Amino acid sequence: MAEVYLEELGKLGSKVLHGVDAHTMAKHPDLSFMKFDRIVFNFPHSRLVSSEHDLFQIGAGEMLSSNGEIHVTHKTAYPFSLWRLEELASEVGLSLLEKAIFYKSDYPGYDNKRAYIWRDKTCNSTFPVGECSTFKFVLLEIGRLLLQENI
Repeated sequence: MAEVYLEELGKLGSKVLHGVDAHTMAKHPDLSFMKFDRIVFNFPHSRLVSSEHDLFQIGAGEMLSSNGEIHVTHKTAYPFSLWRLEELASEVGLSLLEKAIFYKSDYPGYDNKRAYIWRDKTCNSTFPVGECSTFKFVLLEIGRLLLQENI
């Protein structure tokens, strides 16, 4: 199923890269001068993110286009709610555009997988997503403009 989506993305002119490390993607030879309309983090793992700020430093920096969005799909029940995603995003110049409930059934063929952690025998296995949402963030100034338009 994924191959069909990847082929369609290629036909639309998208560039699909695998094995890109989010921590170093700004220095990746194929990405270093690119701006993105969407940067997506699906269920980031706390042991792979040295600081929750890491999720937003990419978007707040040189990788996000002026009208781009960062999407973070994350569990919302305790203890995951302690990540305070909205607060962290605002600290680096991002504003919450939308918080949408995540339904795995809306993404046919999608299987969430555990991240590779050294010595972790459960990597690449699925896990129950439970209660979760997709948080959609924009640059703070874009968020202000959108808010003014809706008033």
